[in-house]
Amino acid sequence: MKSLATQILLNQLEAAHKTLEQTMDGVTTEVAHFQPVGTANPIAGTYAHLVFSEDMFLHGFLKKSAPLFETTFKDKTGASAVQPTDWEVEYPKWLRSVKIDVEQFRAYALAVFAETEAYVKTLSDEDLEQEVDMSIFGMGNRKVYDFISNLLSGHVYPIMGEVAVLKGIQGLKGYPF
Repeated sequence: MKSLATQILLNQLEAAHKTLEQTMDGVTTEVAHFQPVGTANPIAGTYAHLVFSEDMFLHGFLKKSAPLFETTFKDKTGASAVQPTDWEVEYPKWLRSVKIDVEQFRAYALAVFAETEAYVKTLSDEDLEQEVDMSIFGMGNRKVYDFISNLLSGHVYPIMGEVAVLKGIQGLKGYPF
């Protein structure tokens, strides 16, 4: 039986992933690539950022393995380019220019989300207390439970809000509820 902490983290992830994917319903290629005014990013870049980040965070920091975009989904994510690691110059340009095949990218997203949830199911209380070195991002060491709660499931909610708003300004229903 899973610990209560593991079950809570799993419930958070499952709810976040499910509601995000419901929020993505109705997003067509045209809707995904709509360029909002100002400095806001299109849904394509915002959604791609979330999924690529979760894939990199899960595999690179927690599982210590290659991300799905380098293995199972190599050249099959549906994105025109993988999220760059140059955060200052290339990343902002990528957010506004990346193109996604919505259906194909959502299949990749579902695979990433399933991998994350499967991984969390395996964690013991001792695993949750381990530290993850996030100094490369200026975040120092984070406990695994904090990493999952804030950097994985917690990351979904603001992205979901951006998607809902960008759908709304295009005349679509944003959230599924």
